[in-house]
Amino acid sequence: MSSSTLAAQIADPSWVLDPITTISGVHIALIISSDGIVVGVSEGTTRGTAKRDMDDRAKRDMVDRVSAAISSLHGASRAAAVEALGAHEKTPISTITVQLDVDPTSQDGVSAGTLMVMPVGGGTNAYLAAAFGPATPMGIIAQTMATRARKLGEKVMSVSSRNDGPAS
Repeated sequence: MSSSTLAAQIADPSWVLDPITTISGVHIALIISSDGIVVGVSEGTTRGTAKRDMDDRAKRDMVDRVSAAISSLHGASRAAAVEALGAHEKTPISTITVQLDVDPTSQDGVSAGTLMVMPVGGGTNAYLAAAFGPATPMGIIAQTMATRARKLGEKVMSVSSRNDGPAS
């Protein structure tokens, strides 16, 4: 499924992203295609001191960089895991989690937080990602993201693409 088709089927991504961003400590949530194209972004992209003063273009650039990096992260993580575990090359990833230790610029020694990435179900070639602070319960984020990713996959796969021909 192409990113443009996916974006057309998810005209309003808030039903996917809002349950994630309402969890205290979540900085941003994204839906991205496997090639790194942004399909949906939460309204919470301005949380945190560093992002609060960004103009719209700077926010968009930041989201594009994060999206491209997530796409690369997924590919590299998958290749490394397949090789290290001796798994078949088509073995899917269920979750990638990156935790950053103490932020060296932090005045109070607080860790920077966690980035979690999950594939959207149903063969959509898309990912759901969320970045959150150290006090946010990872289990709640993981459960919410897994539920949203599954529901998004079901919704997208239940709507036929404009490019689909007539049913035979």
